Amino acid sequence: MFRRVAPLAFMLALFTPSAHARLPSDAPPLPPPSGMTIVNVSTAQELADACWNLASNEAIVVAPGTYHLDDVDFPNGVDGRLTVGHFGAAPISNIEIRGATGNPADVVILGAGMLDATVPFGFQVFTATDVTIADLSIGNVYYHALAVQGDQGAQRVRVHHARLFDAGPADRQGRARRGQRDDRIFRAVPERRRGQSSRRLAARQLLHERDRRRRRRALDRARQPDPRHLVPGSHARGSRRAALAGSSDTIVERNTILDSSRGISLGLTGADDHSGGYARNNFIRWDADAPYAIDVPIYTTSPNSAILQNTALTLGRYANAVEVRFAGATGVRVENNLLDAAIRARDGATPTLAGNLLDAMPAWFVDVGSGDLHLSAAATPAIDQGTRLDGANDDFDAQARPDGTGQADIGADERAAGDAIFADGFDGD
Repeated sequence: MFRRVAPLAFMLALFTPSAHARLPSDAPPLPPPSGMTIVNVSTAQELADACWNLASNEAIVVAPGTYHLDDVDFPNGVDGRLTVGHFGAAPISNIEIRGATGNPADVVILGAGMLDATVPFGFQVFTATDVTIADLSIGNVYYHALAVQGDQGAQRVRVHHARLFDAGPADRQGRARRGQRDDRIFRAVPERRRGQSSRRLAARQLLHERDRRRRRRALDRARQPDPRHLVPGSHARGSRRAALAGSSDTIVERNTILDSSRGISLGLTGADDHSGGYARNNFIRWDADAPYAIDVPIYTTSPNSAILQNTALTLGRYANAVEVRFAGATGVRVENNLLDAAIRARDGATPTLAGNLLDAMPAWFVDVGSGDLHLSAAATPAIDQGTRLDGANDDFDAQARPDGTGQADIGADERAAGDAIFADGFDGD
């Protein structure tokens, strides 16, 4: 089987070798919206209005361009964010918000900056289910590029081939209010109500959602300038005050996370933050010369979670590549990960460890500098050294892993003859 095919040739992957580099834009394309009302937008104001007025079975198609949210008069008259489903309103379902070209570099949605609270969020999903956000870039915001409020009923939100970048520290609101983190981090937004709570997240926030899928996108520069306020780039957890404790069954797969302060976090402070879920087939690489604080690439407090077939390089910036924490994190599997730092069980955790390789070298990868962590020919300690795992039958490129002992590769990439070179397909930052 050949891999890293161009989108138009995706269905022919079993038969035709790729002659193209594997770019972020080569993610498998989504089919066109079907059976939906199409709303075309080409200005930031049109985009904000269309999001506010969304009804079930509608798709917003965003024309190529740069959309500055700080120039928008938001429909609720107050805050800078693109709202999907109103707080307390009747739920809507079967929603799509997509860039028109399929290339996230063509549709760029920007706030006023990581240090400017004019635009605190990019998208915030409230009372909406079966939502797809795809093929666009979101960043340069004060808090979160994407916040999914599962405590308001948001469920089954799929983020496909999107770039989330430059999202500021999520703790700011609490510190500004009373010198410490405020659990109601959205307290300044009128659609929040007293007694409803959420917790912190960097590039995006997920609360009480099930069956979450995050596939095939680049997440970079979700950085924390202050080491006291580290938050992960990809984080799913529950609200401590909610009646139903924690998110569940989150899947974080086939992502490239570069130069972030933290990477993937299933839960944060205890076993009631999250249950189940997978972190699998992700590329994570830290910046060896970063001026900002660095924490662990992959972290879980979630019982019955699985950290499988990831490739994570700390480049000497942090002692651990994976951490499993607290005695309540029972039934955790950490298997077949390719790392350059330790796996640490903390505070009574007893994960099952198998098949992990902890001494990865930069020469084992195609191009560490650009974040291409596909295996090079030099990665002999990882190639054909593992066994295909239940729950990780394919790899970063959705290529099936071979069955049989000593047939599969360790880490996110399954190397095959004719592997093409991965390149960074995003222009500028």
